[in-house]
Amino acid sequence: MTAYTTDVSVIIPLYGEHRGRTSIPAVTAAWLAQDVPCEVVIATAGDLPLGDTGGARLVRVAPALRAPGLLRNAGAEVARGRMLYLSDADVAPLGRDYLTRALATARRRGGAWAQPWMYRLDGAAEHAGHSAVVDLRPAPSRGGRPYCTVTARPGGVLRPLPGEVIVRRSMLHCGMVTDVAVMYPPPAPSPDSADRRDWRAPFHWGAMLLERRLFDAVGGYCRRYHGWGGEDDDLFVKVASRAPVTMAWADAGTDISCLHFEHPYPYSGTPEREANGDLYARRTAEGPEAMIEQDLADARAAARP
Repeated sequence: MTAYTTDVSVIIPLYGEHRGRTSIPAVTAAWLAQDVPCEVVIATAGDLPLGDTGGARLVRVAPALRAPGLLRNAGAEVARGRMLYLSDADVAPLGRDYLTRALATARRRGGAWAQPWMYRLDGAAEHAGHSAVVDLRPAPSRGGRPYCTVTARPGGVLRPLPGEVIVRRSMLHCGMVTDVAVMYPPPAPSPDSADRRDWRAPFHWGAMLLERRLFDAVGGYCRRYHGWGGEDDDLFVKVASRAPVTMAWADAGTDISCLHFEHPYPYSGTPEREANGDLYARRTAEGPEAMIEQDLADARAAARP
């Protein structure tokens, strides 16, 4: 039986040249300042130089495990928390009561909590955000309209960056075709098909808070994804087949939010990403129980000496 020594383990993957290496100290500080006891576990592939991790535990695994899901599995194996919070190296919680509120929502719904609203910090203001990320807070919305892209102002307040467009778009999301909030970054005069700029989700797509036993029961992350993309939706489909999952970004009564330190997205459209998309389509076509059975078998095989 697992002996838990803290409430929550925040699991963060990091590999390659990801810009998240520069935000690790600020992100770790924001998690360790929570009013819920937690630890931060950073899992890296190979001998990645990180420098100051801000008090996070560092787990180094084989260089071949260059995928967020594979690294989060490695972090979860050594986690000491009864609950797991699956996150990224460039995303920080806003407010010291972030985990308290997220845990309360998950318990009230009797399941997992996923995808909180995410403010995206303009790159030009990145360092201002790093210096006081623990106590950053968003300014109130105007006229009830949500906003996503922000700048950090003196006094620890995040202000909307003018020019973004937020719409709802029908798309495949976590195994279902549904209306999803989509943000077109500024300047974005029109979100129509002629607009070639990349859209962004205004929420932390891969984030999830769930019990360790539920994570283990569904086989953790699928071990067949390599590189970026697909593994987070795959896990969501499996977890949602076993327990209710609250879509935090759409839960108007909570207003729990996080902050992303913006950076380029070099992984979109790569052969690796396309292969992950094909794998996701094949797996979800077989259904969540088949997905879970396969992943539990892969986990047992990986544990053999």
